[in-house]
Amino acid sequence: MAAEDDMTDPILQKDLKFSHPASQIKAVNVDAPPQRIYDDMKKYEDAARGYSFFGFERTVKDKHGTEVPGGVFVKHRPVDAQVDQVYRMSTDPERTDLERLTHFETRAGRNIALFRSIIGEDWRGVWRGGGAILEMDFDGNEQFQLWRYWEDEFSETTLPKIEGEIENYPGKGRLERITHDEFKYFSTVISRSNKYMLFTCNKENKRDMLVYMTRLSDSNTGAEANSRPFTLEARQIVKSTSEGTARWHAYGFSLDDKYILLARMNSSADKPLYIVDISGDEPTLPELITLPGSQPGASAVIGPAFSFDPEKPHVVYLISNAFGDFDSVVSYDIATKSVTHITTSEKGLSALRPIPWEADMIHTTQKAVLFTVNFEGWNKMYALPLVGPHQGEVVELRLGWEQGWIAFGPNSLNNKPGEVVLHLASYRSKPFLVRIDIDDVLENGVRADPEDGENKYAEPRMRPYSQAAPPVDETAVPPKLLKLKSFDGLEIPCMYYRPKGVTSAVPVVISIHGGPESQSTSQSRTATHGYLINDLKCAVIYPNVRGSSGYGKKYMAADDVEKREDSVKDIGALLDHIHHKMQNELDSSRIAVMGGSYGGYMVFATLTHYSSCLTCGIAHFGITHWPSFLQNTAPVRRAHRRAEYGDETNPEIRTFLERISPINNADKISVPMLITHGETDTRVTIHEAFQMYGVVSKKVHTELVVCEKEGHGYKQKSVIEFVNAAVVQFVERHLLSRKTNL
Repeated sequence: MAAEDDMTDPILQKDLKFSHPASQIKAVNVDAPPQRIYDDMKKYEDAARGYSFFGFERTVKDKHGTEVPGGVFVKHRPVDAQVDQVYRMSTDPERTDLERLTHFETRAGRNIALFRSIIGEDWRGVWRGGGAILEMDFDGNEQFQLWRYWEDEFSETTLPKIEGEIENYPGKGRLERITHDEFKYFSTVISRSNKYMLFTCNKENKRDMLVYMTRLSDSNTGAEANSRPFTLEARQIVKSTSEGTARWHAYGFSLDDKYILLARMNSSADKPLYIVDISGDEPTLPELITLPGSQPGASAVIGPAFSFDPEKPHVVYLISNAFGDFDSVVSYDIATKSVTHITTSEKGLSALRPIPWEADMIHTTQKAVLFTVNFEGWNKMYALPLVGPHQGEVVELRLGWEQGWIAFGPNSLNNKPGEVVLHLASYRSKPFLVRIDIDDVLENGVRADPEDGENKYAEPRMRPYSQAAPPVDETAVPPKLLKLKSFDGLEIPCMYYRPKGVTSAVPVVISIHGGPESQSTSQSRTATHGYLINDLKCAVIYPNVRGSSGYGKKYMAADDVEKREDSVKDIGALLDHIHHKMQNELDSSRIAVMGGSYGGYMVFATLTHYSSCLTCGIAHFGITHWPSFLQNTAPVRRAHRRAEYGDETNPEIRTFLERISPINNADKISVPMLITHGETDTRVTIHEAFQMYGVVSKKVHTELVVCEKEGHGYKQKSVIEFVNAAVVQFVERHLLSRKTNL
C-alpha cells in the first residue's frame, strides 16, 4: 500500500538496524566492500575528480593602488579533502601554479554552488576589494546561503575576526556569512559596473523564489567594520502573487544598468523572459517579452544577456525554443521589438546559419556571441563576430580534441573578450580546462568549409592548463550511438559502451539519467563507469528515453503527466532490442538497471514491469511514490515538478499517480536491489528510500545505504568512495561472478 502519512520525518528509520561501515555512512544489509575494490577503484576516482570553471576573477587594485590582474577561479576536490575546494590559477596556461583558496574542515558537507567574482563592496563602511560572492550550503540540503570571500590585502582596512567567520587556515582569504536564515538563495548576478547585485530567495513565504537587488558600492547599509555579524539587506524586485508558486531566475543587467532580465521558471519548457526597468526610484513591474513571430504556447529561454555595445545596449542575445522544435540562438532588440534569427532552422525565417539541433550555452562579449550546439550528445562551438571582416557570419570553432561536452566562459568583464576558458569533458576524461584566444583567429583564420562553401570555420589553438587536468583514462572506450524503435515507432537514442578485446556476449548495465529533462551525452560518467567496462567486462548503455532534453521540445514533452510510463516502455523496447538484435554482443540473461533521481524512479518502475528480463537493480535517491514525493519535495520546486509529473491534489491525477507509483507495484519486483539515498535530500526526501526498502526487502535481497550530510547527489569523499564500492560489490555478486571467464 502507498504511504498516506506525511513522511517528511522518516519514521520508518526507527525500525532499521544500521551498521556504520564508513564515515558519514549508515547501511542496512550491506557487507563492507573488500579493500581490493577500493584499491582498484582509486584510479577511476582520481580521474573523476575533474576541474570546474567558476569564472574569471575581476582585475582590482590593492591597498597601495596597484592594479592586480585577475586569475581564473576553479573548483576541484583534492585527494586529501572531504569536499570540493576553490582554487585560483593564472589566465596564462604557461604558468602552472594552482593556489588553493579555501581550506574547509573535513566532513563539513559544504557544497559551493557559485563563486562569483566582484570588484568589491562597501557593506561594512569600508572598501573590501576583489574576492567573490558564494552560494553555499552546509549539508546538501540546498538551503544555499550567501557568503563573502575576500583577501585583506585588497581592503582599505583589516577587519577583526567576525563572529561566525569560517576558519580558513592556511588560506589567506576570509569568508563571512552575509545571510543568516534557513531560506534558499540562488541565481546571484553582478552588474558589469559592479554597482548592483541580484539574487533570488524564498524568504517572503518559504515557497516563492523572488528576485531581490542590493548595492555593492555606495550601499549605506549602516554596518560597521567590526566583529559583529552583518545581514545583507535588499529590496524586492518581484512580488509574490495569488497565481501559484512563483519561481524566478535572475539573468543580468544592461550595460547602462537601466534594465534587468528575469525568467519565470514555470516548467522546463515554459520559462518566459521578462524585463524590468530599474532606472527610476522604484523598479517597474516585470514586463513579458514576446518575441515577434514566436509560436503560440509555452516558450523557454536560456542564457539571455544584453549586448556589450554602448551603441546598442538594449539588444538581447539568447537561446529560445519559441521558433520551432529546437532551441535556437536569436537576438531581440528592445527598442525596435525585432528578432534576428541566428541558428533557427525553421523554413522561411532566414537565419544566419540554420542549425537543426539544440543550442545549449551562450555568452555575449564585446566582439562576438559565443555558443555551443548539442549534436546528439556531442558539442560543437560557434562564434558570431559582432565586429571585423566576418561580422554577422556564424563561424564554427573547430577544436583539436577527441570530442565531447563543452562549457566555457570569456574574459569579457576584464575587457579581454578574446580570452576564453573551455571546460571540456569526454569519454576519456572528467572536466579539464584549456584556453583559446579567438581575436586573431576570427580576424584572419576564418575559412570556407570545403564541403559546404557557405559555412565558415576557424581552428583556434587550445592551450591546456596542465595544473587543471585530471588523469586521462587511456583504457577508456568511446561511445557508439545506438538507436532503436520503441513501442510506438519513436526512435530512442542511446550511448553504448562495450569493453575492448572481448568477443563473447557480455553482461550489460543500463544506466538511466535523471531529470527527466536531461541527457546522457558523450562525456565520461561516474567512476564506476570505467570499472564496469574495463575491470568487470560489462557493457554499459545510457538510454535517452522520451522526456530527455537535446532532441527538441516535442521529444521532451513526450512523457509528461499521463504519458509517464511511456518512458518506461522505452526501456522495455531496449530490453527487446538487446534480446533480439544484439545477442552476439550482449548477454540478455545478465542485465542490470541503474539510475539516480528520476533515473532512480525509472529503475524502480522498470523492475516492476520487467523483472523477468533483469538480474538486479541499483537506485540512487529515486522516487517511489509520486504523491508523497510531490507533497514532500522542497516547496520552491513543487509547482515546477507538478508541471512535469502532474498535480497530486487533482483527484483524477492522483489516482493515476497512485497507479503508476513503484511502491504500489513493488510486489512485482523479484530481483535483488541496492538503494542509496542522501539523508538531507530536499528534492526527493529520504522517506522514499525507507518505504521502498521496507516493502521490497520482505521479498527479495535488498541493500540500503543512507548517506549522512548528503542531499541530492553525493559530494563527500568518504560517501562517494563507499557508494562506488558498494555498487561494484553488488554488481559482482548479483550480475556476475568473479569466476566468470570472459
